[in-house]
Amino acid sequence: MKNSSGFSLVELLIATSLASFVLVGVVTISAQLARNQIDGIRSGTVTGWSVVSYMSMAKEIEDGNVLVFPVNNGDAADQIVVCKNWTRVTGAPLDASVPVSLIQYCVDPTAAVAPETGFRLRRYARVSVGNICPTAGVPVACDAAGPSWTENGTPSNGVVGYRLEKIVGLPLVFLRDNTIGGVRLRYVIGRQTPTSNEPNPKSTTFNFGISMAKQYSSTVD
Repeated sequence: MKNSSGFSLVELLIATSLASFVLVGVVTISAQLARNQIDGIRSGTVTGWSVVSYMSMAKEIEDGNVLVFPVNNGDAADQIVVCKNWTRVTGAPLDASVPVSLIQYCVDPTAAVAPETGFRLRRYARVSVGNICPTAGVPVACDAAGPSWTENGTPSNGVVGYRLEKIVGLPLVFLRDNTIGGVRLRYVIGRQTPTSNEPNPKSTTFNFGISMAKQYSSTVD
């Protein structure tokens, strides 16, 4: 029997080519998994902080005494304006020694820049002793420029939430509902539709009502 002389050059080339194809596939899959993991962590972090911000907004609306905008029962908008420490019954602060807060939350209509998705939620606040709650709802423009409002001497115009999307069939976020003495919030946090980078999108839908801290039996606040 002749001794084996080892692999031929052709066999080595074939084996090397097959190994290269396998290695490229493994590296590609690993890179995709790593990218999805990083995107998932980043998305989860942003969404988590946004949930906290949206819950803070809900609490601030709940503590409001006057719903300035939307104006009429059943009106819906992407802006909400509330006042704290004020009543329209007397047209004055509930406590003259405490600052009056005029607060607006709104959905910035500016399109998101990739990789960010959805809309941004902005908060404007004008807070000071001697502040006056407007008699009519006039929301300010919702953009980066915003109004020159200050909260206890500090400029107030900040993005407080990200990745906001609209609920299908409910194109406006805030709905005035006098039957509960407040407002209904309808929005989604996260992505609702799959993409090539996010084939299994994650989102949370919020659709709930908030009864505000209006004065008892008040029909004008």
